[in-house]
Amino acid sequence: MQNTFLIIDDDINIRKMLAHIILKNDLGRVVAELDSGLDAEREILFYNPDVVLIDLLLPVKDGIEIIQKAKDEGYKGKFIMISQVEDERMISKAYENGIVFFIGKPINLVEAVNVIKGVCHSIELEKSVELIKSAVVGLGGSAVVIKDKPSVNDEINRIFADIGIISESGVKDLTSLIKKVIEFKKQYGNQQYQLQDLYRMIAEELGIKDDSVGAKAIEQRIRRIILKALQNIAALGYDDFYSSKFVEYSTILFDFKQVKQEMRYLENPKEERGKINIKKFVEGVISKLNI
Repeated sequence: MQNTFLIIDDDINIRKMLAHIILKNDLGRVVAELDSGLDAEREILFYNPDVVLIDLLLPVKDGIEIIQKAKDEGYKGKFIMISQVEDERMISKAYENGIVFFIGKPINLVEAVNVIKGVCHSIELEKSVELIKSAVVGLGGSAVVIKDKPSVNDEINRIFADIGIISESGVKDLTSLIKKVIEFKKQYGNQQYQLQDLYRMIAEELGIKDDSVGAKAIEQRIRRIILKALQNIAALGYDDFYSSKFVEYSTILFDFKQVKQEMRYLENPKEERGKINIKKFVEGVISKLNI
């Protein structure tokens, strides 16, 4: 069954572009388009699409408010936010309120296609898990054995090797964070997690008694290793913009604008460096796991 999409943006050209991307790449079908936030959550609940592509700044009601209300009223699908807003606090707030990815405007076609494909892949995995659960219940709880299934660690290590951070210090903390997010999603579904809570859990497991100090140290190590991954991807793109690994990871794990900023820094060290978003990186890794 095809994935369904609902597009909310006040720019008709953006709506047409996104609809064309979805159709051309056989990613699913668009069930509706809205040009404002008026009654948007009701429309989301009515159509119940698998994915909502939504602008942050909309007439009548902003994207974050729409996401909050739709989730409060029971919507279980995925949100991808599309906006020209570059304020880190606003973007972080969007992630905290339930988006799975953020695409910057002007839209980069490669980024948009890869992000939407990644989210569709994540949806397919979730549906497969539900089918397996249903099959187990139907068999009276009998064990289902899946042979040659890669472990989460193996899959995470595969991605880390691809982006050149497999041997970096801090990789264990980052792996722990990703696994805790996976566990959280399995237990609580679409409920939002707080990174600080997970940092504290990791610190406790490492025997660090001071929660605040331990959580901060964990966050700093994770931030450093993700910054290293950004540097590696930017260097890869600087050498070969059409490299398969650059195309695959530059849009899923990072804001593509920040990858380009890091590439500008490589060309001219007087430029500012690119920035990372930990939640986007973690969600991106999870979307690529073949588990």
